[in-house]
Amino acid sequence: MVQKAPWYFFVPIILVTGLIWYGFIQQIVFDIPFGTNPASDTEIWILLGVLGILLPIFFLSIKLTTEVQEDGIYVRFSPFVSRFLPYKDIKQVEACTYNPLSYGGWGIRWSPKKGWAYNMRGNKGVLIELKNGKQLLIGSEKPEELVRHIKIIKTR
Repeated sequence: MVQKAPWYFFVPIILVTGLIWYGFIQQIVFDIPFGTNPASDTEIWILLGVLGILLPIFFLSIKLTTEVQEDGIYVRFSPFVSRFLPYKDIKQVEACTYNPLSYGGWGIRWSPKKGWAYNMRGNKGVLIELKNGKQLLIGSEKPEELVRHIKIIKTR
């Protein structure tokens, strides 16, 4: 299961990128200084490369992938981290509704009371209780389906 960021996540990125491209076109293409205290042409080129091209590509590459395999559950929050949970370490799995703000929002989060959370959107997920007493929350748009797959493969 793959989750990408919701559309509204990209609004500020689109606004910043649009402003950078507008400034680039005005100053470099039309040779009209952008703003009352314009950056140099070199700085405009750097801003375009970093904020106008690389930043949008970076944000478009962020995704949460959960794979249920024969040996365990693979959770990838690309391009940041990957985590493997072998079935032998899992005590219980259940679909849940949660408050993302109790974990500090969306993304890769850690709460001293609740443990790790990997979530991209919404408030539904799968709560995994490990045999060592720790918990892990994986956000999912289809938590019941994910739990069903985990239980089927875990009992094989």
